[in-house]
Amino acid sequence: MKIYNSRSKSVLLAFFCLMFLPLQGFSGNIIDTTDYSYWRKLASTSKMYRAMKTSAINLANKRGGETREVMGANALAYVLDPANKNQYINAIKKKFETRIRTMKIGDGAGTSSVPSHELLHALLALDVIKYELSEAELKSYEYDIKDKIFQLVTKRWKPHGIAMRMMWYKYANDITKFEAAKKQYDKDLAIHFYPDGYSPAGNGYVIGRFNHIGRGAKNSVFDLMEYMGYNEYFSNPGFRNLHEFMYGYASAPFGSNMFYGDTRGGGIDWTINGAEISTPTIARAARFSDDAYKWAMWKLKEQAGLSQDTAILPGYLLSYVMMAGSASNNNPIEIDLGDAELAPSKIFDNYAALIGNNQSKDALYLSVLSMTDKVDWHAQNESNSIGLSGFGERILRNSGYDGPNNSVSAEGLTSSWDFIKYNSESGNVLMIDGERHTSKYGNGIEEGIVGTNIEYFRASSNIAIKGEHFRDVIFLQAADGANGYYIVADHVTTDVSGATVNIVWHPNTAIVETVEDQKHYHSVLQVKKGALGPVLYSNNTVKLSTFLGTPPISVEKKEMVNQMRGHHYRAEYLYNNYSTSGNKADVLTVLFPGDQNHEIGDLTRIAVGNYTGSEITQENIVDVALISGGKTLETNKTESFQGENVVYRKLTGKLISYFVKGVSFISGRDVQTGFKSDDPIALFMNTKNGKGNSGKIISSGTYVTFYAPNISSVKLDGEKIPVEKSKEHGIRVNIPEGNYTIELL
Repeated sequence: MKIYNSRSKSVLLAFFCLMFLPLQGFSGNIIDTTDYSYWRKLASTSKMYRAMKTSAINLANKRGGETREVMGANALAYVLDPANKNQYINAIKKKFETRIRTMKIGDGAGTSSVPSHELLHALLALDVIKYELSEAELKSYEYDIKDKIFQLVTKRWKPHGIAMRMMWYKYANDITKFEAAKKQYDKDLAIHFYPDGYSPAGNGYVIGRFNHIGRGAKNSVFDLMEYMGYNEYFSNPGFRNLHEFMYGYASAPFGSNMFYGDTRGGGIDWTINGAEISTPTIARAARFSDDAYKWAMWKLKEQAGLSQDTAILPGYLLSYVMMAGSASNNNPIEIDLGDAELAPSKIFDNYAALIGNNQSKDALYLSVLSMTDKVDWHAQNESNSIGLSGFGERILRNSGYDGPNNSVSAEGLTSSWDFIKYNSESGNVLMIDGERHTSKYGNGIEEGIVGTNIEYFRASSNIAIKGEHFRDVIFLQAADGANGYYIVADHVTTDVSGATVNIVWHPNTAIVETVEDQKHYHSVLQVKKGALGPVLYSNNTVKLSTFLGTPPISVEKKEMVNQMRGHHYRAEYLYNNYSTSGNKADVLTVLFPGDQNHEIGDLTRIAVGNYTGSEITQENIVDVALISGGKTLETNKTESFQGENVVYRKLTGKLISYFVKGVSFISGRDVQTGFKSDDPIALFMNTKNGKGNSGKIISSGTYVTFYAPNISSVKLDGEKIPVEKSKEHGIRVNIPEGNYTIELL
């Protein structure tokens, strides 16, 4: 990231800029004319700002265009090219008279929320040229724009309506009303994000609201507030987290949005016009954090395909203010696509994302949504739902939507708006007795381990269903010469005796092939002859094996219409039914994606007594994934365990890593490897020779005995902890409550 300020670069000094008198001798109430010389200096010393000036002049010379182009470009050209100011003033005046004056404002999203961005650019343009206008002209333009602003809806599609009223009060220097509007604006802005950064409207709508070029009143007014000295938005933790989520996690590594809530089928919309970064909000991601910036650069470089040499940020006044800021702050920012990074796996309170550790658009990405409260109308009934992408394609999808109240049809089949929007069966969810979820939210993400070869999280819900559901996902990253894949472990307790548990999987393709009935299903992502979808983004031959490690009582293949505007298609999905015993069910499913370069492993079922699971073989690597109620000690060949989830890996027969959610795992006969704990823990351990035993642990505060060759001490987060008891190849310690890195010495 390039930040030009007095601490890092000597070319821009705030005092140098303040030596110049303002152009007109007056400061606008929004745009301060004392910043003009500072902005002009940027345009003469920086390639990016110079290009923005050229863009503004070129757009202004077009003598027409959309309101944003005319108002934004001519206003910036007026500031940076004062020699030709009359041309720019006249263009702004003409747009007021031909568009703002005649604009029709209604009470719908398309007639209120959408045109509000035009009014924002127009108000900024008026703010910079008002001293160039006659009293009659100024009075006329102010009447027109105020009339439109105060017709905007304030109760819906927040915060566009109140944002524009607030900006009008600032323009008019009505401080009392401005402060009152600001209080409401801050409330309206806060409804769009949880403290962890997830937006209750869903992945698609967070991008639409906070990164769309046509939503400036929603996603850019706080930039103006920061510029005017209200420095409380970029530093707001929840708001920072929202931008990190949006740029790091709302879309798949290759760019398409993950389907949660009312997400349309689009994506890869970080740029619109070739090399032009048409959404300036993404360019100023560094205002929030280094992570938001690096992940935003990934969107531009890897997803939108831009290059540093050719990327252009259009010359609009609002964009310039975002990037340059004020002379007093002297903190202009630039973009450097060389800083691009793919976001790593992360556990949020409401969302979890397990992402392949390779910096590639083809990286795997599985996520789960489990919102905790404060839902938006655009949320759907999909608590603990899963989305999966990989190898440049969307692999497992939730329903998304094609606009409010729209049913979708394809190839003689129709899926109703009610089914798409309100029936949880349209997503990758768990239900009980076929009953749709009764709530849009659950209980969030309880815990997780990331940054290891085996990653994990637990999502929970006891609100949307008649019972309690823990959805555990274990991600085996590509490692040890083996390809990556996911294990889904569903633990359910029902409120009704004899209930049936239903688990639904929606591959993003028309046909689900049966490899072995009630056990193994195969899906190849391809467009069926005569169909319009699915939309494919790569040249990869992507496929998915859905392997039912726990035997179901039945599997139904159902059909629905998968939506993506203009590309609806008829698709099969799996509806798997499982019995309960003692009101409980523990179900393991393997989701193994592949393509022409990543072979899917050999999958076999394990069903012994009180546990079930799968053995997954990839040449010399053999993984064992097991699920149980965790109440009894069990044995599988040379391993014994007591736990809800057990996954271990062997290379040519030798244990090299394991993950357990439970109280014990012991491998080997003579010299044992593993642990026993007084209370359940979650533990990943790498046991390779030469690397020692190390990993991560989640503890509620309990004693644990670790077993490993010649073990003598334990480190948590790099610090040795007291030894309670030791013996040859074993040591007992107290693990305090928390999530730690662990090393056995």
